[in-house]
Amino acid sequence: MRGRSIPTENGGPRDGLAATAKSHGPQMSREASLSPRTSPSAGASPSAGASPFAGAELACACVAVACFINVLPNDYCYDDGPVVRDSSHVNDSGKWLDIWTTDYWFHAQPDWAHRDLLYRPVTISSYRLVRAVGGAAFAEGTAPWPQHLANILLHAVATVLVVILCRGVMRSGRAAVASGLVFAVLPIHTEVVASVVGRADLLATVGMLTAVLCHTRSMAISPRPNVWRWRLIAAVAVFVAMGSKESGVTAGAIVILCDAYACRHGGPTAPAPRWWSLATLRRLAYLLIPVAVYGFLRYNALDGRLFQTPGLTKTVNVLVDAPGWQRVLGAMQLWGMYWAKTFWPRVLCIDYSVHSVRLATTAANLHVVLGSFVSIALALTCWRTWRRRLFAVSFVVVALVITYAPTANVLVVMQVFFAERIWYLPSVWVAILIGWCVGEATRYAPFRLLGAAALLTMGARSVIRNAEWRDNGTLYAAAYRDHPDAVQCLHLYGKWLATHGRIDEALPLLDRSVAIDMGYTDAHRTLGRAHLAAGNVPLALRHLQIANMQVSGHGATVEVLRRARDAMAAVSSQDLAKLRRAAQLRAGDAEVQLQLVRKLRDIGRVTEARDYMRSYDDQFRDNAGWQAEFAVTLVFLNRPDEAIDRYRRAVTLDQNNPQIAVELAMLLVERREGNDLAEAAELADAASRIAPGSPSVLVCRAELEALGGNLAGARALYLEAIRVLPTGNPLRRVYQERLGVLGG
Repeated sequence: MRGRSIPTENGGPRDGLAATAKSHGPQMSREASLSPRTSPSAGASPSAGASPFAGAELACACVAVACFINVLPNDYCYDDGPVVRDSSHVNDSGKWLDIWTTDYWFHAQPDWAHRDLLYRPVTISSYRLVRAVGGAAFAEGTAPWPQHLANILLHAVATVLVVILCRGVMRSGRAAVASGLVFAVLPIHTEVVASVVGRADLLATVGMLTAVLCHTRSMAISPRPNVWRWRLIAAVAVFVAMGSKESGVTAGAIVILCDAYACRHGGPTAPAPRWWSLATLRRLAYLLIPVAVYGFLRYNALDGRLFQTPGLTKTVNVLVDAPGWQRVLGAMQLWGMYWAKTFWPRVLCIDYSVHSVRLATTAANLHVVLGSFVSIALALTCWRTWRRRLFAVSFVVVALVITYAPTANVLVVMQVFFAERIWYLPSVWVAILIGWCVGEATRYAPFRLLGAAALLTMGARSVIRNAEWRDNGTLYAAAYRDHPDAVQCLHLYGKWLATHGRIDEALPLLDRSVAIDMGYTDAHRTLGRAHLAAGNVPLALRHLQIANMQVSGHGATVEVLRRARDAMAAVSSQDLAKLRRAAQLRAGDAEVQLQLVRKLRDIGRVTEARDYMRSYDDQFRDNAGWQAEFAVTLVFLNRPDEAIDRYRRAVTLDQNNPQIAVELAMLLVERREGNDLAEAAELADAASRIAPGSPSVLVCRAELEALGGNLAGARALYLEAIRVLPTGNPLRRVYQERLGVLGG
């Protein structure tokens, strides 16, 4: 009946977060009595919210451990290597201060200015603490089981906290047990628990849950010193959440939401209180302390910045360069994917890069439909339960949205489009919603049997996935098996094969990865190393130069590039000497000079090529070909602004050269500053009038159409470019892969 709380088997109403504290403390503090809506039913006895099952928390924790116990013998996998196994912050003594004064990737990439600036000192401190406690078990970094054990135990702790929170929110022991069991066995959680670096999500979740429960407890006890004792713990927990992972910043917002709910949760007939008041400000002011401390430490560690937005490509997020309407569809598609993986985790993977995820081009996409349906269902549920004064459900729905929002790719495109580990924190509220839906049904034997079967199935799926995390070989092979066309899965498995001497198997995979995404720097670097190991020095040099051009100054690239240059110089010295003699004899011939410049670039001596061109710059200032080649040299040196100026000069000198116009247009499309896209469109139109059937002109027009949102037009132009190219041309494969990315 509308306007009444639904009773549970214990006689209490379903909505009662504040009652979590009541079941542990006999008195209500003065601040907790600010809410005049506390009805007799809401102030039920301490046993009102108790579980009908003895030891529910312990049972759920045991299930959580049982589902992930087979993680213990696994090796360090994926990011575990650079972040934990090889980290000086984790393994060297005396690094505690460095952990708090440097960013997350500093120890792994100290000389790379373009690294993703994350700040997670609590997470790294936990790695270091386990390493210190483990002692001899970590000899030479060969025993990762203590780190895995810490993850398993943290997952069990999070499960216990979910049970306690659900009991307090829903006032139902059955719902609490159901929520805890679901949270314990969800297969999507394997990507957090089985990975040591998943510790960040585990700690952020434990911190958030602890903060909520401690703040709620502080609202329901007295005397005042006890209140501040609990709020101190809550403040520390908020800091732990933020210091573990950036998404943990939502912990403070969840505490505020829980405070509002706890003040308003009471009976149906009491008048609505004014939650926002000076008393509320006083009650919540302590949250400013962990936020301020974290902000100060982060600002100091990141050298005066709170964040950095690294360059993104479609490899890391398929929403990059997507038009506005497709970004909206993509955000809804992403939401649907998380819900689908929660209930149907048939495929679990470490990567969802290009070709593992096809960005939605229509509202009829299955995951867009699912995401839309879930959104509507949650909105209706929230509205319906609010009208019926079942504020607990509304609270949980809003909390779910808040914790998911930072990773939703709605306002800001993130470093990742989809990753199962991101769902761990929001899944707390998903599990509570599931417990609310099915808790009462467990009164009946058929539903209990059905629930047990579902839990066993999910647990078995978790155990199977855990085994795939045994080592990088099994993990990357599984990723390639599940997503054989995904650019990063191809790269990871190809890299593993190359590292283990299986070069012939690795090269086709690595070639495919760069064909799909020519801007994938890591794949070019790995492919260069593989070719160098196979003795293909020219190809090795080419890919290493591309990697260095895209991200200059990367230590690993520079070192391998130096080796490739030395090897190339040994086999090219005679040809280079001939070109130098010809250049001296025909100093006024621009084409002869350019042959020497191209040779210098081909053997990796790009800086020398640039300096050589500068020495002849005045002599060939009015030569369009010279200016265009100078621009190419500058592109190799990752100097796009200077290259664009040179290309503009070349276009002015030769307005009837479509290739120069297209090269400038593509560089402007890549930079995209100010009026770049408009200028690129003009150049593409001019080139199209001169050479309408040129493949490079067609591709340039296609990219502009794609940026403008006309995906169908872009696909048509790519198909025309593929048709025009000769059958054996390697660009056909590149264009076909790009066509696939556009939905063709």
